[in-house]
Amino acid sequence: MLVTYAESLRPQAEASALVFIKRTFGIGANVRSYGEFAGMAQFHFGGFGLGYSYQFNPGNEPLNRRIGNTTHEIGLQYRFAGVSSLL
Repeated sequence: MLVTYAESLRPQAEASALVFIKRTFGIGANVRSYGEFAGMAQFHFGGFGLGYSYQFNPGNEPLNRRIGNTTHEIGLQYRFAGVSSLL
């Protein structure tokens, strides 16, 4: 869970969850207080990880025919030797 606050913006909260299968593949979701949703996936191989997230807001209309209100995110991860899982 994450709560964000800035003087010029109203507070925003979000919650995320990832479920891993055999510590190799993870799939999850994210929801924000303004109505955005995201689907997430992660792959782990060796000390490396590759993640993808697709975020969208089902209540908003596209800004125009060329610009949408969705995001695609790609993440890279590396675990240094001797560092085990966080939990």
